[in-house]
Amino acid sequence: MIAASVFAVENHPGYPLLPLEEMRISVYTKAFAERFGLPAPAPGTEPDGGLEAIEFAIEKGRFAPYYYLNIYLYVDSSLPIKYPEEGVAGEKYMLIKGTHFFGRSHDMWMSWPEEDRLHFNERQGSYHRKANLATMDYIPGKKGATTSLYYREFHKDILPGLAYIKLDCSPPSVMIDRPIINVGIWLQVESQVDYRSRIEIDTDDFLKFAIPDGVFKEVRKQSLRARKANETMDILMREPKQAVK
Repeated sequence: MIAASVFAVENHPGYPLLPLEEMRISVYTKAFAERFGLPAPAPGTEPDGGLEAIEFAIEKGRFAPYYYLNIYLYVDSSLPIKYPEEGVAGEKYMLIKGTHFFGRSHDMWMSWPEEDRLHFNERQGSYHRKANLATMDYIPGKKGATTSLYYREFHKDILPGLAYIKLDCSPPSVMIDRPIINVGIWLQVESQVDYRSRIEIDTDDFLKFAIPDGVFKEVRKQSLRARKANETMDILMREPKQAVK
């Protein structure tokens, strides 16, 4: 039996199409609303601490038909955030070997000089372990819960006074498996600490932005829908190739 290809699954009559535009959730401050002509924020939903706006979006992956939870942040550009790159902007997709025509198979990748592969992996790894979705009271090994988020792209000066960050989190996460309250986005501050080589984090190394409980309840609801759809895709992927035309 030959499994169905990843891309053929999207053409299967059983492919679980989700109403993605209806599943977006955004909250923002009153000042952000006034600046960009948005409706006034609902009571009790405004972010604070330098987080001006946040959008949670279930979206399809770029290289696979699965659904992911992407998180878009608009923050005060003066915050001391440790970004993945030193430049004004960056994007992780540039650091995925399949993006480049000479790295789209394992054999092609292994043909690269070892020095190039090590350099490429080092650059890609800089987008990891700098952000978390965690309970605001999280203490490693003692209290609360956390899951890693990954930087996908950023711009430190996208608009006057505003920086932009896109994070991703696969929906099958400990944070959506059960109802959890008091959840926030944690971003590492500028420091010499590299958490790629450490298991436990120092909670003082992170800026913490609380997500209102009602907002996160809706995020969890939509993430569970995405996970259910992904489970359906897993079943389709295991079907014989001839069943997916």
